[in-house]
Amino acid sequence: MYINKEVQDMSQNTHTGVSNNRRPVNSKKVKARRNETEKVLEFVKKRAELDTNK
Repeated sequence: MYINKEVQDMSQNTHTGVSNNRRPVNSKKVKARRNETEKVLEFVKKRAELDTNK
């Protein structure tokens, strides 16, 4: 399926949906999700280090 995405101005942080509707990206959720992901990755790395040190 090909969706025609128009060139957007870089200053506008918008998301183009399936129906080509533009809506602003919720940056609070993006930042919160990124923080959660980083915490999980740190935890996994620590667990991997502990498992390899056994």
